[in-house]
Amino acid sequence: MSAAPLPNRVNIRKAVTRSARYSGSLGAEQLPQFAELLDPRAPLINVTVEFGEDEEGQQFAAVEMQGSVVLECQRCLQPVVCELTPDSRLGIVPDDEQAKQLSAGLEPLIAVDEVDLWEVAEEELALALPVVAYHPQGECEPPKSDRPSRSDNEELGSTDKASENPFSVLSSLLESNDTKEK
Repeated sequence: MSAAPLPNRVNIRKAVTRSARYSGSLGAEQLPQFAELLDPRAPLINVTVEFGEDEEGQQFAAVEMQGSVVLECQRCLQPVVCELTPDSRLGIVPDDEQAKQLSAGLEPLIAVDEVDLWEVAEEELALALPVVAYHPQGECEPPKSDRPSRSDNEELGSTDKASENPFSVLSSLLESNDTKEK
């Protein structure tokens, strides 16, 4: 896909009537929420938005994107590159009431005369982010904890009170209470 910028504002009526297709790339300037997350090796998100009207007369915008963002791996806390390829179909409606009546498979895009394609792309990208990011299994190691593990204590020959049963105090209290009652 070309590195030409995606147009910002588009007239909905004209775009739907012509079944217009807009393609371009967005970078940090156009996607301020993602400025720090964009992969420095591939800092552009490629976007295609196609407008049309379905058999029922519902105006829609089909949005396809491809790009990479850098997130923090939740295993090793190191950067991990995540490839995002969101693909969605948005029903264009003027208000919340009509948004509730959209057919299944369409997400609402509330707009009257014009639509901001950069904003639409940013919202769809935010929805495509993984909840938790990880490197593939085996590519990273969890960070070592500062606290010694139980096996480390056993290797050191530790017989601290911390390794004793925490309920032993309760059992001794119960035993002393039983002897007092008798």
